[in-house]
Amino acid sequence: MTTPFSILVFGDTQYLFDGERRRPEFLRETFRHVRALLDRRAIAPLRHIVHVGDVTEHGWPDEVEAALAVLAAGATLLGRPGMTIATGNHDVAHHSDDERGPTPFRATFGPGCQLLAGGHAAGIEHGPGGYPSWRVVTASHKTRLGVLALDWRPSETGWRWADEVLTAHADVPTIVVSHETAHDGALTPHGELIQALLSSHPQAFLVLGGHEWPSTRVSLPGREYHAVNYQELPFGGAGAARVYEFDPRRGECQVRSLCPAVELPEIARSVEARRRLALSRADDQFAFPLPSKLGGREIPWQAEGLRLVADVCPDGEAEFDLELARGFVLQVDATLPTAMQDAWQVLLTRLGPAPDGSAEPLAAMSLSSENFLGWMAFTSSGETWATSHENRPGAQVSIVVANGPEPGVWVDGDAVGRVDDQLAGPLAQGTWRWRVGAGEYGGQWADPFRGTVRRVRAWAD
Repeated sequence: MTTPFSILVFGDTQYLFDGERRRPEFLRETFRHVRALLDRRAIAPLRHIVHVGDVTEHGWPDEVEAALAVLAAGATLLGRPGMTIATGNHDVAHHSDDERGPTPFRATFGPGCQLLAGGHAAGIEHGPGGYPSWRVVTASHKTRLGVLALDWRPSETGWRWADEVLTAHADVPTIVVSHETAHDGALTPHGELIQALLSSHPQAFLVLGGHEWPSTRVSLPGREYHAVNYQELPFGGAGAARVYEFDPRRGECQVRSLCPAVELPEIARSVEARRRLALSRADDQFAFPLPSKLGGREIPWQAEGLRLVADVCPDGEAEFDLELARGFVLQVDATLPTAMQDAWQVLLTRLGPAPDGSAEPLAAMSLSSENFLGWMAFTSSGETWATSHENRPGAQVSIVVANGPEPGVWVDGDAVGRVDDQLAGPLAQGTWRWRVGAGEYGGQWADPFRGTVRRVRAWAD
């Protein structure tokens, strides 16, 4: 199994390098913060840095030189992992394509730029005009990652070059960087052209852009499009950036948007900046599944190496037999009720009398009157309880429970914090009859679930 790794992504920074109006300290703060995260092992090792374009406001020589100084110092602080810098419409004449000829941007960030090479980027190749680029990033000792940067507006030659590069590297999972991709949850016309290019290149699983704001996400079968742009936020986004943390073991990528400069005194005194630069929208903090070559899978990572022993898609309330005497993983996919109920509800229960003589069933996955999800079970070590945060009414959730060497409860991939040691033990002996959609109390039917349980799967060793 390949090891986790991360990439750092910057959106449009044009308002930080705008003639004499420069705010390089915001980017410096971001680089310092990411360095601290790496030192604390709060994120996986950094393997590449991406800038989606619009590095500067006008593409003037003094602007690009100022940006180069900050980016070079930051890359050095992070160990010089190598960098991909796409062309934005503010970096060059917006009506031109990759055949525009020399520009200050190309002279600074084009072929020969020391920022582009690094300890993890190899095989750098520049396309027509010296603006588009291709490199292969060594993400781990077993994983290679392709990064293809397109010009702001490719010429016919540029599109053809990109197609040839992708064809020649069909076996390399690839990130495509193009300044314009998506807006307001949909592809832009230029994004549609990119999608057409990639229709015969399934290895391109992620497309990163900027340009439009606010940041948005489009999920298509086998491919994600992300517009990363914070320029509409106070202080021109204040150096906000993203960490993309790839975890092949879990088969997912965690996307973490951050703005470390929000702690600087000038920004911290701004109420509007504190609110908006928290970056808490669903389009700023999320996770997405990885392709199979990067660890993507159809089962939860906790079930790796176990065999599937149950797969139930109930139509309302249902019962089934399932013995889980040793190590197990349970996954329940459900839609919560659209309104909070003044009573507990049970999604899944193991029927049978509790070993301590109480009226409780042998196990239950429940939704409380406060809308938190809980797992209660009698194990060989005693009764265990695990409790989640409160959930939004009507939310679609996936709950995973695992015992054994890596015990826990996860809701939508996030570990539940309130657990106890008994969770790790095998389930107590007793009957192995399970009920979906309602519970049991004192041996009697009880606590019906007012939402929908869509699927129940179980794996065992």
